[in-house]
Amino acid sequence: MPNPFRASFGAVPPFLAGRDLVLDDFEAALDHGPGAEGRATLVMGARGTGKTVLLTEMEAIARDHDWQVVSLHTSAGSLLEEARTQAVEILRDLDPEATRFRATGGSVGSIASLHGEVVDQYGAPALSPASTLSRLTTLLGADTGLLFTLDEVQSVDLEHLAAFAQIYQDLVRAEQNVAFVGAGVGAGVRTLLDSPKTTFLRRARRVEIGMVDLGSAAAAIQATVAATEKSIDAAAAVRAAEISCGYPYLIQYVGAQTWAHAGDADEILLEDAEGAREGAIAQMATNVIEPALRSLAARKREYLEAMLLDDGPSAVADIATRLGVAAGYQSVYRERLLDDELIRPGERGTVEFALPYLREALLAGRGRDAEAAPLASGVRARRTRGPRDRR
Repeated sequence: MPNPFRASFGAVPPFLAGRDLVLDDFEAALDHGPGAEGRATLVMGARGTGKTVLLTEMEAIARDHDWQVVSLHTSAGSLLEEARTQAVEILRDLDPEATRFRATGGSVGSIASLHGEVVDQYGAPALSPASTLSRLTTLLGADTGLLFTLDEVQSVDLEHLAAFAQIYQDLVRAEQNVAFVGAGVGAGVRTLLDSPKTTFLRRARRVEIGMVDLGSAAAAIQATVAATEKSIDAAAAVRAAEISCGYPYLIQYVGAQTWAHAGDADEILLEDAEGAREGAIAQMATNVIEPALRSLAARKREYLEAMLLDDGPSAVADIATRLGVAAGYQSVYRERLLDDELIRPGERGTVEFALPYLREALLAGRGRDAEAAPLASGVRARRTRGPRDRR
């Protein structure tokens, strides 16, 4: 049987854990008509928390309500031109006047003798993006609508976003049935919102997503297996959820590895779930943590290293002492790491690691650094001893 888990970024899993409320609110916004809260939504979260998956599910909900969807991309040369191009494809299917016959000659009053050409209303010369989108939303009417989506919104060109926002707001003012959902990394989105060109996004409803509760994670794992010919022991599903830490990307990865460890067995057992832990730690380090740490400022990395001395949450006062700085000075890096979503606040003046297995990755990195110096020294020593050994 093929593995039913979707252990890759952006792939929609068979069962989505812990996002029902967000999706229900979005569906309600589509039903409530123009101007409803949630018609403009920003989904924010760290890498691997399922932003792209949630965006895809919102698109599916819109299509289930007979809405049309225009998926925009930050890599596009122009958001408006991309929107116009996709809108034209929709119009060619929906508009009864997309093509029409234009007479170019023949006898007046004699249909049989007329001759002419079929004209594409949406061919050259092209309608402007504003005219095209206005035509489409007018044609769709009150019973359906048009959803725009934009993933990785933190990477968008501000000039392109401002131009798109102007036309989108014109459609909203005209009480057309339109909606917008953007998704992006929390820290990047917050920086984007500081720009005067993003007033439109500042008014959007913000949905911050992160870990899901372990009960929902276990239920998703159980439901995924139950849809196949295999079964999973309840303790195995719970353990797989615990290993995933409720991190959406890991729910799928641990589920996939648990399935793989079971091999051809009809039932997935606790030891199969246990066998997924080592791979989960390595996978998080490679795909999530190392990219996040690669461009991290040295002082912020030192802050994380100072937290390693504690088994659990770290007191911010202790971190300041370990770094040799004043308490107020450590708060600067604390806030920056909170924005990076690498740490989160704990109770009573403490912080803790926000990403699963970040501690393990930092400890492993420290171990590699400790081994590197002796290894380099050993290599030089062997090169020096070689000639004497040969003599």
